[in-house]
Amino acid sequence: MSEPVELRLYSPLQVDIIDRDVPGRAIPFQAVSSHCRSEYARIIMNAFRAIQPQEDARNAFIAPEQDWSEICEKIISLTRTVEAVDGTLYGVYTCRSSGVLDPEEIDDLEWHCRDQWKHGWGEGYAHCPREGVSLGLYIHFWQDAAAPLLTREQMQQAEHQRTAAAKGRTLPLVTEITPDTFWTLLDQAKAACDGNQRAAAYWLTERLLSMGPEQALNFHSIIHGYMDLADQYGLWNAATLIHEDGCYSDGFEDFRAWLIFQGRETYLAALKDPDSLADVPACVEYDCRFADLPHVGSTAYVRLTDRMAFDDIRPADQQHMAATLKKDIVYGAGIEYPYEWSEVAAYLPRLTAQHLTPEELRACICRGHLWSHDDPAIQERGYLGGRNQWLYRLLHLLRTDLFHSVFKSNLSSPRNCGRTLWYP
Repeated sequence: MSEPVELRLYSPLQVDIIDRDVPGRAIPFQAVSSHCRSEYARIIMNAFRAIQPQEDARNAFIAPEQDWSEICEKIISLTRTVEAVDGTLYGVYTCRSSGVLDPEEIDDLEWHCRDQWKHGWGEGYAHCPREGVSLGLYIHFWQDAAAPLLTREQMQQAEHQRTAAAKGRTLPLVTEITPDTFWTLLDQAKAACDGNQRAAAYWLTERLLSMGPEQALNFHSIIHGYMDLADQYGLWNAATLIHEDGCYSDGFEDFRAWLIFQGRETYLAALKDPDSLADVPACVEYDCRFADLPHVGSTAYVRLTDRMAFDDIRPADQQHMAATLKKDIVYGAGIEYPYEWSEVAAYLPRLTAQHLTPEELRACICRGHLWSHDDPAIQERGYLGGRNQWLYRLLHLLRTDLFHSVFKSNLSSPRNCGRTLWYP
């Protein structure tokens, strides 16, 4: 019988620390000053080595009862330890199997680990004694389901890529969050995570934890300022077209966060002309939502201070931030108005042609109103009852030629071949 194959997967361990010799609240390990971090890591690892036999005993008793067949028939056991690698604490998951796991089986194993983390696996509390006369540390540790789960080789490869990127860095290392460095940090997150949103949210949270509460609060203030400034009905019309399954208020919030993540140029261009989103490939290829991004700053701030970011930002300060951010924004004509289905094609000709066939557009028009005419917010715009029909007619005259040319060009595509065009 062949020897079992061993696979080790590493994921950064989240640790909050109470130093009982220093008055104060718990702080994340990422926020520990550089001159204390190595000492804390040494003390914590000593404690984990002391409690590891208890974990091993637990695994010995539950292993015979564990059914791994729903993950992979090859798996014999899965155990957990903790290691320090280059000053970072990792939960290490060692899988023993009767054969080498293929990529799909490894994906299933990773899914199982993340699912177990959500149910408390890898979470605990410990006392970490110091040598000499000292009260030591109390720690709370757990695994973040959004954190990467990598082999040692993948960790080394990622480190080499970070080192190479740092040597050829064109963007400065961000240590303070301002309206300018906010966009720089988002660009760095996209590059570091290859556009993966869950990984980017985790990466951003880790960076903000290391910067401290003031910068986490600044990030929260800036992103919500940009979110509020993008709360325009014309952009909501664009999101409705892009989210072909509909776009309610929560979906529009996720869309605005996604738009911010696309970068400064794309964000500003969309507010000047929402139809410019037709030039963004991701609007066709991906689900344009990023639900976690608005909560990154507040998540870091709560861990750093045990207080809510919304509670610690004065309304006057947030208004001042919004006024500062607004200076760079040029809103396009009519972006503040809610357009009905019969008007969308004239306002957003390219997005309409990109996401709806003429028959689909006619069906939308036949279904009725896109907006609730009983909604006071809609009524406040004065758009209903014909009071602003002059704006629609002006946009219609300006854009009808473009709309017609776009739809005529689509006649040559297999999707629209032989279909009758609808004109506003």
